[in-house]
Amino acid sequence: MSDASRADLLEENARLRAAVETLEACTALTRCLEPGEVFAVALDLLLAALARERGLAFFRRTSMPLSDGVAFRGFDETEARGLREALVAEKAVELEAYPRLDVSSAGPLQEVLARIGVEAAASLAVPMRGREGERGVIWVLDEAGGFGAAEVERAHLIARHGELALHNAERYHRAKERAFIDDVTEVFNARYLLQATENEIQRAERQGKEMCVLFLDLDRFKLVNDRYGHLVGSQTLRQLSKLLQHCVRQIDTVARYGGDEFTILLTDTGLETGRMVAERIRRSVADNLFEGARGAPIRLTISIGVACYPGDSRERDRLLDLADKAMYRAKSLGRNTVCAASELG
Repeated sequence: MSDASRADLLEENARLRAAVETLEACTALTRCLEPGEVFAVALDLLLAALARERGLAFFRRTSMPLSDGVAFRGFDETEARGLREALVAEKAVELEAYPRLDVSSAGPLQEVLARIGVEAAASLAVPMRGREGERGVIWVLDEAGGFGAAEVERAHLIARHGELALHNAERYHRAKERAFIDDVTEVFNARYLLQATENEIQRAERQGKEMCVLFLDLDRFKLVNDRYGHLVGSQTLRQLSKLLQHCVRQIDTVARYGGDEFTILLTDTGLETGRMVAERIRRSVADNLFEGARGAPIRLTISIGVACYPGDSRERDRLLDLADKAMYRAKSLGRNTVCAASELG
């Protein structure tokens, strides 16, 4: 065997060995059940496989609307803060601009890097998409001569396994979400509400924001079940849940607390706005004609209690309890009205 043939064979063996090592390392992705974790682990795998020190991931989580995620490796705190501001707050880089794996020396990311004082001769963009909407891009930065064909091949391999892991994470979230959905109304159930309320309180505390809890109860709904039966009653609750969702924003949370009681979490909302939303819901319910048996119209009213973080309470259970008590006070005032926790005395 000639020296040239031996060199080619050794090179091919090294390439195959690197591919096998990369494939084995990708097993770490199979343990990821959160999309954000998939991108963070894939970023670590890419940096290790390509022997680079700096990289970042930017991803959009469909399971958490309006919640972009980022991960950084090899940046100091100031650089990471600048990148986060540019990617999440300013939206300086669009994910749609990176449809395929690509090596580049210019583009939106390079402009952001230059702005915060980070030098990179080239970047390898590795987009990853799930099958149900989870998507993002990982960039590996090179400070010298760019990326070779074998390195791009390893990046392709990691990206393929990353997309499989994203699909598994999507399936996991879909199954978990079903456990949080009310069977009758198809809005969230009380189990989800407790977790979401705790999360919203923590987020409001971190960001110095307010939030409101609305507790809603249909007035004399028992008469609907008694007159038309429980099938019509369930249909009416489904109609109500759709009406409630139309009255609030997509980022707000509508949940069935139990029976004909519903709870709504209003993100970044103070007492004045919370009362306005509650009043809008009260009017919408009173003006709506619910469909009864054989198309017969049913008119209903609703009583609503409002409690706000942090003014009324900083604790989840206390906040829900105050909203509930305010709702019962609304009923005692004659029903079809809104009452705030601050009015309880």
